[in-house]
Amino acid sequence: MKRKRFVILIVLAFLAFSSLVAQESYSPLYYWEYKEPVTLNGQRFYGSAANGDKWSAAASYCEQDGWAIVQGKKVHYWLYNTEAYHDGDIERLEKDVIPQWVEDMGYVIDYDNVKEYLPNDNLANSVKALMKQRNCDVSVTLINTDNWPHYVVINTYFWMFDGYSTTVYPLYQTLLD
Repeated sequence: MKRKRFVILIVLAFLAFSSLVAQESYSPLYYWEYKEPVTLNGQRFYGSAANGDKWSAAASYCEQDGWAIVQGKKVHYWLYNTEAYHDGDIERLEKDVIPQWVEDMGYVIDYDNVKEYLPNDNLANSVKALMKQRNCDVSVTLINTDNWPHYVVINTYFWMFDGYSTTVYPLYQTLLD
């Protein structure tokens, strides 16, 4: 019986470790793809970054990554410019891409406890500076905490209002399908 518990603990530890590694191994748009070529603002996009396609779905959002200091900690962000090819529309990122990315990493979003801050006057200056430096209007980060839930945080800059909003999605890990 003790051996069985030990094996279960090892498996659970491996799953927890692999999910932490998975979060940094690829971006939200890495596997997202245009199955058929699309033309956005005169540029043709197709395929996915995972396939090495230069004009992938990730390229259509001008995907980049960078780091910011938030509450004294170095935080990794994925950055997007939705203005260049998507006319500032972030709906596909919020409703399709990010939930799929989260689920692919073994998390489930707790939609009953999503928090929205509009405007978010308390967004860290380092995040604002990173977004401006990279000419991006959306930043996304995955925050792992010592306990559950973990969080996906999406910050959006609204050019018209010169202001930011933040959406926080609580995440829980799914261990079994």
